[in-house]
Amino acid sequence: MTMNKKTNNCSPIGKVVINGITFCLHKFINDSENGLNINLSDRLDPTRKLHRYGQGPFCKFKIKNHLKEKGLYCYVVNGDIKYIGKVTGNNSTFGTRFNDGYGNISPRNCYKDGQSTNCHINSIVNKELLNGSDIFVGFYVMENDIDISNLEKKLIEKKHPEWNIQYNHPE
Repeated sequence: MTMNKKTNNCSPIGKVVINGITFCLHKFINDSENGLNINLSDRLDPTRKLHRYGQGPFCKFKIKNHLKEKGLYCYVVNGDIKYIGKVTGNNSTFGTRFNDGYGNISPRNCYKDGQSTNCHINSIVNKELLNGSDIFVGFYVMENDIDISNLEKKLIEKKHPEWNIQYNHPE
């Protein structure tokens, strides 16, 4: 397995350990004056069906660390691990996942064929920010896509983060 090369370079904010894996924590940047409770309804096509998270409201945020890397990431809210995800693929990076995906919801994400996970996570982050929660993103840098996918599944199965809805449905 490709190990995290950045484990010892965690930010002053700290780290979180999940099943022996150290994620370096970072704050993401949000525009608290103009970037919360964004309603896209005036930009949506009323003839197209929305997925269940497509209504919003949303927020805008971005990251400034690990922009060109990939691996695992997690959302930590008020000290609790809420979501574990992965970035894999030749053209995928944490920067594109957060700055062009989760943190910047466009109308195309909201339709049935759009990015429901992006909308789901963004709307929850919006709610948490409005509630004054401390939100951090943890990064665990890896290179091998198979290792990334296997470790993501293992950590989700072990931790059962509440925002990972695909793994939290009753059998």
